[in-house]
Amino acid sequence: MGIVTLGFGEIVRLIFVNWIDVTRGPMGLPGIPAPELFGFTFSGKIEFYYLILVLVVITYIVINRIVHSGIGLNMLTIREDERLAESIGIRPNKYKIMAFTIGAFFAGIAGAFWAAYISYVSPDAFRYMDSVNILAMVILGGSGNLAGSILGASILVITPELLRYVSEYRMLLLGLAIVLMMIFKPTGFWGEKHRKLNFYGKARKGEGK
Repeated sequence: MGIVTLGFGEIVRLIFVNWIDVTRGPMGLPGIPAPELFGFTFSGKIEFYYLILVLVVITYIVINRIVHSGIGLNMLTIREDERLAESIGIRPNKYKIMAFTIGAFFAGIAGAFWAAYISYVSPDAFRYMDSVNILAMVILGGSGNLAGSILGASILVITPELLRYVSEYRMLLLGLAIVLMMIFKPTGFWGEKHRKLNFYGKARKGEGK
């Protein structure tokens, strides 16, 4: 499913690159104004930093609540065994659409503020490798756990900066790291196992009260 999603994203990018009447193609859309809040314009880097920091905290809280709610557990059940989920009354199509909508919502917010920060947006700015990097962040950090995704993102953002002298081998090293993770640690550094331990640990504590 992940590979299909990456392929679909590339198809959409190519459509937007060639749909010059709407997106202006490779020329993009320049002159995007900075965001304003109660008359205050976020034009500097420091102002933008605190604005994005607040948005990240809000996003984390909202997604964390979703992941640990009944909706999140239903999505996890569908991912593990769709037929089993259907047998206990969970409608897979409903939750797949819900997951897609939630992801698109937060991705849209992030993209809007990114475009406002650089005051320019173009279809060429969102390439196939950007999607691969995001997928790699989830694989390295661990799927099914929000903290794992944050850890994976931190690793893939910091490591290239520390290894600039081997930048020509970056994609080779990234592919090797993903293969090794899938072989020796398929749930990632901080994957679903930790989430289950936390969940059942809390459940046992609740039973003892």
